[in-house]
Amino acid sequence: MKIKILICFITILTNTLFAEKPEWVTNNGKSVKYPDARYLTGYGFSSITKNNDKSSAQNTASEFARKNLIEKVKVQIQSVTVQHNEENGDQFASMYSSATQSTSALELQGLETETYYDDDDEIQYVFVHANRDAIVKLYNDKVKKLKEEISDKKKEAESFEQEGKITQALNAYVACLPLSRQLEEAQTIKLSLSIANAFAELQTEANDNEITLSTIRQSITKLVKRPLNSVDDVAWYLSYLLKEQVDQKNENTTVALMVAPLYYQDTKMGSSFSRYFKQVLENKLIEVGKWDVLQQGSTVQSVSSDPANEYAKASGAKFVLSGSYWEQGNSIKLIINIRSVADGKIMASAEAVTDANVISSIGKNLKPENYQQALVDQKIFSKDEIAGGGLTLEAWTNRGVENVMFVEQDTMNVLVRVNYPCYVRLIYHMADGKRILLLDNYFMDQSKVNTAYQIPDEFVCSEPFGGEILQIFARSEKFDALVTEQLNGYNFLKEDLQKIVIGTRGFKKITPKTMQAEQRIQITTMKE
Repeated sequence: MKIKILICFITILTNTLFAEKPEWVTNNGKSVKYPDARYLTGYGFSSITKNNDKSSAQNTASEFARKNLIEKVKVQIQSVTVQHNEENGDQFASMYSSATQSTSALELQGLETETYYDDDDEIQYVFVHANRDAIVKLYNDKVKKLKEEISDKKKEAESFEQEGKITQALNAYVACLPLSRQLEEAQTIKLSLSIANAFAELQTEANDNEITLSTIRQSITKLVKRPLNSVDDVAWYLSYLLKEQVDQKNENTTVALMVAPLYYQDTKMGSSFSRYFKQVLENKLIEVGKWDVLQQGSTVQSVSSDPANEYAKASGAKFVLSGSYWEQGNSIKLIINIRSVADGKIMASAEAVTDANVISSIGKNLKPENYQQALVDQKIFSKDEIAGGGLTLEAWTNRGVENVMFVEQDTMNVLVRVNYPCYVRLIYHMADGKRILLLDNYFMDQSKVNTAYQIPDEFVCSEPFGGEILQIFARSEKFDALVTEQLNGYNFLKEDLQKIVIGTRGFKKITPKTMQAEQRIQITTMKE
């Protein structure tokens, strides 16, 4: 999931130096004045250091506050989507879960910022808030506008097709695809932020969208006239549609693109098929679209709220391609998006539906080896998840933080960035259900604050293989001891995942100021 903020207007309310400390400071981002039922809120702070003056601290604290607000929205979207899918089955999972993963733009109208500077502790605090109803209305208007644009483009395409103007018809149909992705995102955010139960509306919207998209897909397939009888055909078809949407006027200049491996459905997990198809798709993008396909660059110094863009920037890419693939009966549906690195906007989108036998013929697994257990673990992790405030934790690997894959004998490095001295804990959840305490109570002192710090230990990929999770915690006080058993030099946790999650999220505060943050990185490991 990659989210940025477009701020329509910002009102800054600054507390004076001698003002009483606001409740949102004393309560670590909680405010009676701005209850969650009516407001979206975010909270962050930054210390003054020799490398971080007051102005820089305010900018950093503002960044953390906005990121905290975004994380809360992401958790809310995931919670609503998971609940809907559990109650209604997988019929509409494809549309809304893929939209949740690819959500890139959270538009906030009337975002207000309050600041407070603690002169004694030399800490700058920032609290942001926006009226929930106003945001829902903004997205409701956006949904209506996008529906009208799609309807107009579809009618235009049908008119061209009737007149025998095949090229114009194809261009008009293809133009509907990125608009449809933007519509899915807007609908997902709107319905997730609504306090009222929106499942009925969710189902209706999903059904209507799928009918429209199915018609558009069929029309495009008919006009392109290329059957999808092989994986190469699928990659060619997707590359062709993407090329038609991204303007590359100068034929002598190629546009730089970074390609991420596709997810399996809404799991954020890859597979041997993901790895294989990434290579095939890259070759077709070069051949058909004349793209300059770049590989992921060196490790970045921060992942902010949009990790894929940070790695794309490090690579010199102008665009990022990502997507997912879905099992639908006897068919496989692939959904691809291309986003601009500059602003996160969807520039192109493509879909392909092919017979499952076409994909299975290459002999690559669609799912990670431990798919069912990994799915159970994901549901446990998402249950009662919260996005804390104040203590900010960013964590990533040398392969990024999304679409992360490691092959046997690959080395994994872990980097973290925090905004306050704290203790760090790493728990690795293996494909076979075992859980290892990789690092515990590692202290990040003041010298490591607000910098990308690489954990000294390195970790080598080995069996068992499949969907795995790296769980990173930061806490302002030392962590309570976990029950472990040492085996082959590793500390294995003896408790099951349910108890671990309850124990880490429901910790008893040592002092009123104790803060904790959590991040998870989904990792797919494989033999080759």
